[in-house]
Amino acid sequence: MTIVQPVQIQVADKVFEAWDSLGVEGRDEHLARTLTLFPEAQRKMAVWQIDNAQREIAETLTMVGPTGESNELSTQGRGAFLCLSNDDSEAAIVGLVGQVFAALIAGNPVITVGPKGQEIMDKIATSVPEGVIQNIAESALDSIVEANNLAGIAILCDDAEAQVLNQRLAAKSGLICQLVIENDSQNLTTIAAPHYILRFVTERAISINTTAIGGNATLLELGSLDE
Repeated sequence: MTIVQPVQIQVADKVFEAWDSLGVEGRDEHLARTLTLFPEAQRKMAVWQIDNAQREIAETLTMVGPTGESNELSTQGRGAFLCLSNDDSEAAIVGLVGQVFAALIAGNPVITVGPKGQEIMDKIATSVPEGVIQNIAESALDSIVEANNLAGIAILCDDAEAQVLNQRLAAKSGLICQLVIENDSQNLTTIAAPHYILRFVTERAISINTTAIGGNATLLELGSLDE
């Protein structure tokens, strides 16, 4: 049976690879253009998320293998992220901005919800490729949450709401949906932590065999000789 994904998920899936392939530096160039449009507290949160991504995920690590192969470890985005808040306080809006910028700088397309999300989207949309950030009405929320290709949900909510949502996501089929929760909407202790960005990425390892001809091949030949 063919499952029809919501149009917002289809759009996000189409732009995901191109946005992710820009790398942290490329995405930073786009997002930096939006910063002056945000109030001071929100701007500081956005800047912190971008700077933290530069420290935590921008660098590709090169690891030499035991037989001489080249191994590179980097990160990539997970896919479409839904970002929302069940709290309307000013501090929570700062947290929502932090969620959106963390998801975007990590390489993910973002879907926001309702008037609060629309305000954030309007400040960002003209500086990023079309479809990288979208907004939905609150009435469409359930269809996005239930979408099989939704990669993750970042939400500000209390523990009871988080538990219900977690159970709902666990019952879904399709792609495993990452749930990123902030339950301290006043202090934003999770969103302001350096490791927060890691919830929005997955590891990517590339191994290149550089020893097929040369020393390793010689060792294999010697090992095959009769003593």
